[in-house]
Amino acid sequence: MSESPLHPGHEPAAATRIFVRRVSVASAALLLLAGMVMAGPLSLRPRRNADAITHALAQGPHAGDCDQCHTTHGDDLSSPYPNALQGPDDNALCLRCHDTPWKGGSFATDPLYRGTGHGSSNSMLWPGPEPPARVEPDAPTKCLNCHEPHGQSDADGPIPQLTLKREEGLCLQCHDGSPAITNIQGELSKPYRHPVTNYTGRHTGPAESLPTDFGTTPVNQRHSECEDCHDPHTSRADALMGVQDGDASKTTLGVSRVAVLNGAAGAPPSYQFIAGSDTLTAPNSEYQLCFKCHSSWTTQPNGQTDMAMALNPSNPSYHPVEAAGRDVTIDPASFANGWTKDRITRCGSCHGSDFGAVQGPHGSTYPAILKASYAASSAPRDMSSNELCFSCHAYSVYGDPAAADATHQGSRFNKPGVTAGHAEHVGQDHVPCYACHVTHGSTNLPHLMVTGRSPGITDIVFTPTGGSCSASCHAPKDWTANYAR
Repeated sequence: MSESPLHPGHEPAAATRIFVRRVSVASAALLLLAGMVMAGPLSLRPRRNADAITHALAQGPHAGDCDQCHTTHGDDLSSPYPNALQGPDDNALCLRCHDTPWKGGSFATDPLYRGTGHGSSNSMLWPGPEPPARVEPDAPTKCLNCHEPHGQSDADGPIPQLTLKREEGLCLQCHDGSPAITNIQGELSKPYRHPVTNYTGRHTGPAESLPTDFGTTPVNQRHSECEDCHDPHTSRADALMGVQDGDASKTTLGVSRVAVLNGAAGAPPSYQFIAGSDTLTAPNSEYQLCFKCHSSWTTQPNGQTDMAMALNPSNPSYHPVEAAGRDVTIDPASFANGWTKDRITRCGSCHGSDFGAVQGPHGSTYPAILKASYAASSAPRDMSSNELCFSCHAYSVYGDPAAADATHQGSRFNKPGVTAGHAEHVGQDHVPCYACHVTHGSTNLPHLMVTGRSPGITDIVFTPTGGSCSASCHAPKDWTANYAR
């Protein structure tokens, strides 16, 4: 009988190197034995019968490796462990082979796994009903809460990575509010969301590293699965003080990202792909994760903004995602909720859940997965103090014409002959922010200004003391600055 290593190119360490027979008469007998033992009182979780296990093993990544985990007739019939296992029915047995950091792309090491919620929380317990719930006293944090070592199949065939369910079906079994506190399923049921549940079979695993893995070409390749942003073996909760400005959440630790190498304003940048196993290369910023799909590193859908180009710190103006803002003289009174001119913002500062404790851009009732209302339209309307812009920019400065004159000095712009420039436009003339400003960055104008919208600005000139403005709603007029730029 010929023998071969457990996995080609993946031998266990010398101390535990075991060579196994491929499926044989002895292995088939072992399966029958295991099937009988599984039905015994030592196993509190119902198992599939031997025929089902044999079928699964014939096509899964553990195919023919029965002897690696189970004893056989010729070896040791007196195993002290349930199911004729060669070791405890927990992570220790799995780690005999899965002992190489990042082998396969997602399992770093057991110590890193133990630092995650999956590896440390007593609520990490498969809830069932299909497969049946785990009820063993030592079941929490175990690999078998997510993986079936014999393989699992559904209507589409064998499930990759030996997981109990496919893609988000696995994660949402727990992340629906119970046993996990986070109700991600509720977020993904909102009108605007990442399209996690829209398709299946596009995500090919943690080794994805090419722009085409996330692009619109080839056709039907673009995807957004839980694993694109979260590594369940490495992610962990953020510190009590929350995520520091610009940093990626620790819930995304161990996931690949894209570093951007900026050039001149308006020029496409170059990129460096950083594998999930590289958790040390700085900076580890949230936008680098978003750039896998929302930048020209990949092939984006028609009409989608190239965020790397828009947020380039070489631009005349930009929201401070990659670097602090350019306007260092801005009045501190113009900010709200603790924001300052020096702070770095994150994609998640604007994009995320509109209510609840769930962090991250999973879903929202507002377009573009925004945390608060913001209509991307220049049509005249009243802007509320609860709208997204005023989460960071003071409504009293930019939107309330009835505020004291001194308050309006926090805005650099004054309407000619009037102290309230921004506030009168927004609060009295019903001009929304969108009519005059772009959101992420401008490659040709300061202050996130934009021309060509209707109603909106047709031409604008800046001087050290102000400038002049032509708009679709009025003839050219001069304006003055409250402070130098």
